Amino acid sequence: MKKDVPNICQNSGVSYDYRMAFGSLTNYLEKVADNDPPRTRHLALRAFLHRVIPKYEEYFNLEEYDNVVNDLNSEVVEKINNIVDKLNDLRSQKTSDFEVLHPFKVALGNLISSGD
Repeated sequence: MKKDVPNICQNSGVSYDYRMAFGSLTNYLEKVADNDPPRTRHLALRAFLHRVIPKYEEYFNLEEYDNVVNDLNSEVVEKINNIVDKLNDLRSQKTSDFEVLHPFKVALGNLISSGD
């Protein structure tokens, strides 16, 4: 029997737990914003560059979870996946510029919490 997707936001219809999927990006951006020591920033960057960010339906595997993408959240999931594609492209180009990456993280957070 398939599990329900946990921790669904009422506004967007997607799970708050999906924020964990881009944890390496969040960690890297926090290290840069906090002006952590160079070694710490370097390790956080390496983690980001070497971890593919999964799309929403990859994170919540369709074989394991029920009703991952539905009428309520399909538009938001499509927007999330488009941003994830852009981030993964930037990762493959080894982009580390805070000013380039941060707006994508903000957009993902907004989509998850409000659907906008």
